[in-house]
Amino acid sequence: MAGDLSYESIVTDKTYGPFKYPLSDRIARYLEAVENQHPWHDSRSPWGPPVAPPTVLAAASLRFIDTVAPVPPGTLHAKQELSTAAATRLDRQPIGYGQFVEKYERRGRRWFVFETRWRDETGLVLGRTRTTMAFPEKVETSDEAAPSAKVRAEPPSYLTPITRSLTQERLTAYTEDSANAKRGTSIHLHPEAAKAAGFSATVAQAMMAADYISELLTGELGKRWFSNANLSLAFLKTILCGDTITARAGLAGETTEGAVARRVYTVLAENQDGGTVAAGTATTLVDA
Repeated sequence: MAGDLSYESIVTDKTYGPFKYPLSDRIARYLEAVENQHPWHDSRSPWGPPVAPPTVLAAASLRFIDTVAPVPPGTLHAKQELSTAAATRLDRQPIGYGQFVEKYERRGRRWFVFETRWRDETGLVLGRTRTTMAFPEKVETSDEAAPSAKVRAEPPSYLTPITRSLTQERLTAYTEDSANAKRGTSIHLHPEAAKAAGFSATVAQAMMAADYISELLTGELGKRWFSNANLSLAFLKTILCGDTITARAGLAGETTEGAVARRVYTVLAENQDGGTVAAGTATTLVDA
């Protein structure tokens, strides 16, 4: 596929891969970007070697799309879904296979959905991701159907929140390996590109909010979050360089499923003005 990814060039249900994500090369900068200092990421873990945060699979999926074709600067990351089946060990390489499963026009924009399934080099299944993005250009369309209303629901006061400040150094560490960063057109790294796309400052990757939420759940759930993480997030507001983001989570319910129980958490991330930048749900299995 020559040039940027475009609506016209997307072929649904064509399988891409294998994509070998360079985890061992990227993990230090990734952890630096999100300020994640959990000891399991740089020393021994319950699985022996260190492991990556579960959300690394979603970040890797963005790089997978780059190998098909770079997304145009200003493409909107609207939603991210993630489910894991095992911890991602740092001594093994994640390998992905992906497909564009949908493309559609809605609310004056063109959208695509890319699904990826992941395993490591031993064949161990790691999990799946589903990424929804919108191209930056406006289009004429008669389809005015809107997605389900997103109501901000404050989670119960349950987990101690995590707060992070977004500096350019952290944005750079998170995004420097992207195709747009390498060719000088990234809205996350280059102020002129961000301004051309209509932003007042460089833009943080929406996935950084997901990383903070995942770190919060790691502190609460431990190894259970790595081997059975299910996260579904809508990204609701742009995060700019200089913003301060607070991740929150509260237990919304628990149901028994035989010998285990399924916990459901309401999760969200807010900026310094109290605006919700991401919201959704997280679930995992625990001993009943």
